[in-house]
Amino acid sequence: MNMLKGHSSRCFVFAFFISIFFCQSFRALAQDSTGTDKNFTFTYDYNRFRYSDSLVYVEYYIVVYRDILKYMPQENNYVAEFISAAEVWQSDSLVYTQKMLNRNSVDSLEQIRDNQRIYSANRFAQAPGNYQVKISIDDQNADSYKEHQFDLRLDSFSNDSLNISDIQLASQIQRDTTKSMYVKNGYKINPNPDRLYGLGLPILFSYAEMYGLEPSADAERNQYKVGYKILNSDGMEVKSVEGKLRDKPGESAVEVNRLNVVTLVSGPYVYVMEVEDLATGGKAMAEKKFFVYREADFKEGGLAFEKKEEVAGVGSPGIDASRYDIMSEKELNQEFDWAQYIATPDEKKFYKTLNHEGKRTFLKDFWSKRDETPGTPENEYKQNYLKRVEHANNSFKGPFRSGYRADQGRVMLAYGYPDDIERYPQTSENRPYEIWHYYAVQGGVIFVFVDKRDMGEMELVHSTAYGELYDESWTRWIQVY
Repeated sequence: MNMLKGHSSRCFVFAFFISIFFCQSFRALAQDSTGTDKNFTFTYDYNRFRYSDSLVYVEYYIVVYRDILKYMPQENNYVAEFISAAEVWQSDSLVYTQKMLNRNSVDSLEQIRDNQRIYSANRFAQAPGNYQVKISIDDQNADSYKEHQFDLRLDSFSNDSLNISDIQLASQIQRDTTKSMYVKNGYKINPNPDRLYGLGLPILFSYAEMYGLEPSADAERNQYKVGYKILNSDGMEVKSVEGKLRDKPGESAVEVNRLNVVTLVSGPYVYVMEVEDLATGGKAMAEKKFFVYREADFKEGGLAFEKKEEVAGVGSPGIDASRYDIMSEKELNQEFDWAQYIATPDEKKFYKTLNHEGKRTFLKDFWSKRDETPGTPENEYKQNYLKRVEHANNSFKGPFRSGYRADQGRVMLAYGYPDDIERYPQTSENRPYEIWHYYAVQGGVIFVFVDKRDMGEMELVHSTAYGELYDESWTRWIQVY
């Protein structure tokens, strides 16, 4: 996946677009590769930043899907091991090499499902020039190997004029002061090497650095303006963010942005960032290709590009829909309260204005819009959601609230069943706590629950999911004083 930069081509071949959506869920995106097993593959991305006047800093990221790895029994669990490696060549000279052993464990093989990601990342610095890069993974438990090769051009980031680093696309970006491969300039950046967004990952996060800004004593001139836009495969603008003014912190600056892209129809797009220095009038632009995939945009036999929005009532409210006709208003309110975590703000507001009969019609339409298989009489989405409600009420009921209102119940209803749970019992030094892992949500997130009041109810104290409670010092809740 060669990176787009400057005025790179915006012409994406339609046939290539089709192949992306039907080829191993976007795992092989037209990269030069070789390997021992065609089904054994990975996705990568890289970004270039300024390191010094004479060096360019390159970060590269690898995503491997759990289900392609071979897990072997080891004591009380199963372990997969793979080596990720990189070689950087200039002409016939090897100028950089790196190998890293990656391990992943599960309690049961049933925990391994599609779209669960494992990340590996590293970095290096080289002088400007032309290079050839080989990135590979090697499963240590199987005869499986895959490598990708690509050309890499490094241009210096000079302070003589305004210029921008590559745009790093991410599944999430948040403030963080810890030291990590994924932390830069006070931000923790969860990479998204697939550059794939959609209903499961609706927010496109971006990180970029600007160099060559000219500070000024004049407050108005000591600002820069930054704007964003999204272009479709025809080069037409489909979404934009008006230029915003920022104060210059010095000759360089960091720019973090987020855009909701879930309304975009499935296909390839270009994310464009434009910067203007108000002191000099200098301008710079960077761009990056990404993809949107929404299952509802596909019909049997081809793409349904005309379907821009979901149409109310196109699915089934379920084969038990007649029960709404005899439910009391209290019962209707209870079911909608169970569904509050998946309802939109407008739906919540509108529901409050309805009478008894209106609420019956509303709930039927509410579930119909969320039916994932409209061609069948059953609404599997509603069925699975209400099963999770039952599970939450049975498993997470606390002394003061129902299970679906407890933190663990809310998370399970909003995000589904976790892919993995780490359970830590109470000790003389620590309170009991659990760490829930979701590998296919926002590029991989965790939720940490602690019985912090010693009352038998687990409460959320930390999460890496966007919009959830984030507390980097969450371990303080575990300690017993």
